[in-house]
Amino acid sequence: MISSEFRKDIVSGEWILVASAIKKKPNFFAKSLRRPKASRRLCPFEDLQKSQKVAPLFWSPRPNLGGPSRMKLSSWFLQVVPNKFPVLTPHKARLTDGQVCPVSFSEGPYQKLGGVGFQELVVTRDHGRSLGFMTKTEIEAVLAAYRERYFVLKKEKCVEYILIFHNNGPTAGATVAHPHSQILALPIIPPDVGRSISGSKRYFHEHRRCAHCDMLKKELKDNARIIYQNKDFVVLCPYASRVSFEIRLFPLKHNPNFENFTEDQGASLADAMRITFAKLKNAMNDPDYNFFIHTAPAKGRHTRHYHWHIEILPRTSVWGGVELGTGIEIIKMPPEEAARILRKAKA
Repeated sequence: MISSEFRKDIVSGEWILVASAIKKKPNFFAKSLRRPKASRRLCPFEDLQKSQKVAPLFWSPRPNLGGPSRMKLSSWFLQVVPNKFPVLTPHKARLTDGQVCPVSFSEGPYQKLGGVGFQELVVTRDHGRSLGFMTKTEIEAVLAAYRERYFVLKKEKCVEYILIFHNNGPTAGATVAHPHSQILALPIIPPDVGRSISGSKRYFHEHRRCAHCDMLKKELKDNARIIYQNKDFVVLCPYASRVSFEIRLFPLKHNPNFENFTEDQGASLADAMRITFAKLKNAMNDPDYNFFIHTAPAKGRHTRHYHWHIEILPRTSVWGGVELGTGIEIIKMPPEEAARILRKAKA
């Protein structure tokens, strides 16, 4: 590969710069980013009912113990509870005077909308065991919780988009070390998702094909950036990665909606996630990362062209003047090399 090259994302249309020579540049400010050990005794998620003072919205026992109807809550493996410090206020607490949903209004040249919605925590029991340390069966239980709550929140009249995300580690924005994901139900379609959907729609109108399906066809043919594949899903480092070691997980069969996977596909997805997070943990010494699910909006208007997927972004760098001044991200590790390292990593 040449020392640097610009690459364009076929969906977003954004350019990134792959500059592998930067790996050789000395960093005089480098320091260890190892996570400090968090106290289990002080953790608010060790006893959720005591710290949250609410009943769970959903819970499941440890896998292979049976269903919740035959178990006591004390046997929980996973609980979904309202976020105690939400960035959004539940609709019923904010809407007045017969309002059905919040309405945007003008303030001079500006517009604003009430910050209403829902925010939930998906908490797994083991204090020090994130997804990279879980079994396939345990990840299936996490996915079942995501799906269950997605269907419940999707029915809310004012919800336009549901974001499922996970912050792992302090540099990824996690304020509590105990492993947990979040579900955010919004009254708007967020900008990043909107750009992704618009790019997918634009590509479909130009080519009459799904952009992500075309991308997967090319990636499977080249096999240069593939990390793992099973019968239903493929895991790869994107051609125009936004960060070094970025990973994306796609269903092989076109589907706009994350929540519409079958039980068999759910098992395949759990397998792909277990392998992916284990490889990431072992290849990069358990890095901080964010992952989120990009799916069609909750109301599903005219989005059959979209292809849902999971994006995993390890925290490998900090933006400097070039990135902030141009909006062009500089990738130090070429996706082909990142994929080779991750393929070889233990799972």
